[in-house]
Amino acid sequence: MAKQTFSTGQVLTSAQMTSLQANDYNWTVSAKTASYVLAAADAGTHITMNAAGATTVTVNTALFTAGDILRITSIGAGTCTITAGTATVTTAGSLALKQWASGLLYFTSASAAIFFPDGVNGKVVQVVSTTKTDTFSASVAAGAFAAITGLTAAITPTSTSSKILIVASVTAGSASAADGISAKITGGNSASYVGTLNGSRTQSASIAYATTIASTLNLSYLDSPASVAAQTYGVSITFSETGTSPITVYCNRGRNDTNAAYTMSTASTITVMEISA
Repeated sequence: MAKQTFSTGQVLTSAQMTSLQANDYNWTVSAKTASYVLAAADAGTHITMNAAGATTVTVNTALFTAGDILRITSIGAGTCTITAGTATVTTAGSLALKQWASGLLYFTSASAAIFFPDGVNGKVVQVVSTTKTDTFSASVAAGAFAAITGLTAAITPTSTSSKILIVASVTAGSASAADGISAKITGGNSASYVGTLNGSRTQSASIAYATTIASTLNLSYLDSPASVAAQTYGVSITFSETGTSPITVYCNRGRNDTNAAYTMSTASTITVMEISA
């Protein structure tokens, strides 16, 4: 039930006592299907937001007192954002609640509140994954990389404090049996995920010997984009070891791509995960 006001000496009815006891176990639910502005009667209740599109819950001043609390849960497909109207709302996590996310809004005064998202620290907020099953080839010069088409994943962080974990597994090869194959992640701040600049050596993240077949390179990087703008991550490849240039590099095949049972048709994948701070 909503927060109640009683007067000195008031005698509570059995129905009031039953309602108070029930609220210790089940908060009174107020179901909303569109953006909503909080009212004073919402103190002590559980607000559910159920909408296919984005919604907001707006918090204004002079409606609640210090110590008031209410729960907000997003059960619809659209993201619900806790929005400061005339009041101040702070949080250590995100004010955006995706489907099935929930949290407590605690008022420290009539004009300020803190939002505590449930279980946000170190939680996987969202996952985006792309699998590439066809082949790719490109001619690259020494020290240059080719971005693998069709092997990218885009994710939009819900908070500037979130981390993005990128995990990629790439099968790659080159047209020269004498060459190795090398790969690195692109996008965000992944440019820092390469070896130290050392003379004329090419900075990359991984390397494998390809011979006439292909090799699998595994990459992982934890990015800190510090932004709620969309981030697109991918994988680029190059060759190593030989002085001959340019060389054709491949994804999901090797130099020997004979149409026979002993030649493998492989796949590559990239997965990105938003991790809450």
